[in-house]
This record gives sequence, C-alpha cells and structure tokens, in this order.
Amino acid sequence: MSNAPEVEAPLVESSPAADSEDALRDLVARTDLLDVRVTKWHAELLTESPVEVGELNLKVISAFRYRGDGFDTRFTVDAPLSSPTDDEGVASIQIQIVATFSLAEGGRPDRLLMRKFMDQVAFFVVMPFIREGLHSLSMRIGLEPITLGLLHQGKDTPSTAWSKKRGVSTVRGSAETE
Repeated sequence: MSNAPEVEAPLVESSPAADSEDALRDLVARTDLLDVRVTKWHAELLTESPVEVGELNLKVISAFRYRGDGFDTRFTVDAPLSSPTDDEGVASIQIQIVATFSLAEGGRPDRLLMRKFMDQVAFFVVMPFIREGLHSLSMRIGLEPITLGLLHQGKDTPSTAWSKKRGVSTVRGSAETE
C-alpha cells in the first residue's frame, strides 16, 4: 500500500451528443442488413428531340417502419434533369429503394435514433443503388450516363455529378423525412 494520498476521479458527465453517438453505435451493433430491393425504377424524356442535361436537382425523401424483428428504411429519389441553357425540364428519373434490417435483442429505437441511423448508416447502404440507377436509367433514355459524385457524411446528397460531355456539374439536392 502506498503512502500517496487517495485522489477521487472527477465525475465526467456525458453530453447528449456523446450519448446519442453511443446509442447509434449500439443500434448499429444490434442490426444486420437482410435485403436491399428496388421498388421503383422509372425514367422519362420530356422532349422528343436530342437533349443535353445541364443540371440535376436531386431530391431524396426517406421514411422507415418497424417490423416485428427489425425495420425497413425507404429512400425515394426524384431527379428532374434540366437543360444547360434554361430551367426547362428535359427528363425525369425516379427510384425507390427499401433496405430491410434485422434488430437483435433490446428495445425498438426511438424516432430520433432511427432518423440518425437513416442519415448516417442506411443512406450510405442504399447510395450505390441510387448511383447505379441514375447512371443506368439516364443511358436507357438516350442521355449521357450520369455519375454522382461522392456522398460525404453530414451532407444530404452528393454535391457533384459528372457526364462525359458536360464534365463535372453541381447537384442541387435536398433530403426530407416523411
């Protein structure tokens, strides 16, 4: 036994943000991805003449629902494409993707935690399907294939898109919750 005075460790209070991150880590540890499926796959040219795409206005709406042993997340993407010279719509692409997750023992996550899971985990799970859908559907209707830029954490949508003819262009995007 040492003669050094005993020092009590100071109490450390956790912040709500730290608790929230711990809760998200716990939720991720308790979930597993069971399935990803495309439930809507639609593209349409709005003009019959050859067109060039100038801007992509990507809108993503997300929702979730609890199931007996887990939950589903749904991401609906609406991507109107406009001409480079004006805001005239030249094409429209819609994609809907559902990801199904199992949930191990423990209670159901509350809505706030589910929102965080959808923004920080589930959206990154479905993003390759969204990217592939925009690329494939744009080609199928006779446009240059669209390649979405990187999705960065904390952003609602990618900030750039690329096509061979136009190079890199800005994506106007927004995300909403149903």
